[in-house]
Order: sequence, then structure tokens, then C-alpha cells
Amino acid sequence: MTMNSHRPTTTIDFFGMYLAHDACMRDLIRLTAAASEGRLAEPSVRIGWETLRRQLDRHHSTEDAALWPLVRAAATDPADLAILDDMETEHEGIEELLATVESGIATSNGGQGLRSEVDALAAALDTHFTHEEQVALPLIDRTVGGPGWAAFGTEMRKRNGLRAVTEYLPWVLDDAPADAQAKMLDFLPAPIRAIYHYVLKPRYARPRRGWL
Repeated sequence: MTMNSHRPTTTIDFFGMYLAHDACMRDLIRLTAAASEGRLAEPSVRIGWETLRRQLDRHHSTEDAALWPLVRAAATDPADLAILDDMETEHEGIEELLATVESGIATSNGGQGLRSEVDALAAALDTHFTHEEQVALPLIDRTVGGPGWAAFGTEMRKRNGLRAVTEYLPWVLDDAPADAQAKMLDFLPAPIRAIYHYVLKPRYARPRRGWL
């Protein structure tokens, strides 16, 4: 699984990308357990699923709009362009699987019959994240480099806005290793860290108690 896979050495620190990938796979482990136990109708599970869907949509749509076109403009090798084609194709396939699970959850009575669909989504995301980490992130590193990656980060923050960050931060740090949590929080000013600890984290956790 991507959460435990070996990640390549790059000059860019892709920490934020890895953290988001791990958060998605963490939620899919929870969703798989809920489907197996027939708990997909529980409010906390529905909220957990909706959060995962929202975060993944933002993650992939921002890549498609602001990252891959930037890299494509800098890439010249046909093999590199094929990697970018793969990323877009994989995103499309994952979106179809998300829609299938979404429809199933909306109409299911607990969700035990959705286990195969959830498994298919988990497998597709694990394969995609591993592929992206092993070949697409090194491609970013050697084409647009640090300045291009920083420009993507700026665009992502602009597109998603402050409201999205208030959900993203507790979501991506939920159950993350202590060192990863410390590293992420060190990026933030002290007042924002206080808001995270005393407002955002409790507000995120309360409606998701049966999911976390």
C-alpha cells in the first residue's frame, strides 16, 4: 500500500503530496471496514466518505488544471509526455469509481454489497498514487523543479481558499505520524496552530467519532 511504500529521492520535498496520499488511503481503509461491517449508512461514516470525496476531488482537479499542464509545457521526451497522459487517464478512471461508490452509498442499506466497489476504488487509488510517486513526481523534479512546484502550491491555495484549508488541515493530520504532524504544523504561524488545536481539530472530530 502507498502509505508504506518506498518513495524516491528527489530535490523537491513532496511531503505535502505524500501526506495527502496517505490520508486518502487511511480513509479508504476505514471505508473498507465500514462496508464489510454494513455501516455505510451511519452518519459518521457518511461524513467521512463525503470528506474523502471532497478532498480527493480538490486534489485531482487542481493537479489537472494547474500542475500537469505546467509540466507538459516543460516536457519534451515522448516517454515523459506518456506519463502525463497516464496521470490524466488514471484520474478519469478513479472519478468513475468514485461515482459508482457514491451512488451505491446513497442507495445502500448499510453497504455490505458495496465491498467489491470499495475494494476496486482502493486498488485503483493505491496503484495511481504509487505510479505518481515513483514516476510523475521525479518528472516534476527534473522539469519544472522547485520554482514550478512552488507555483503550483500557490495556485492550489488560491483555488481552494481559506475555507477549504480549515477542513484540509485536520483531515490530512488525522492519524498522521507524530513527526509528520509536527512538520506540517511547524509551517504555520503560532496563532494558526492554536486555532487548529482548539477549534479545527475538535470540530473535525466531533461528527466523525464512529469513523475515526
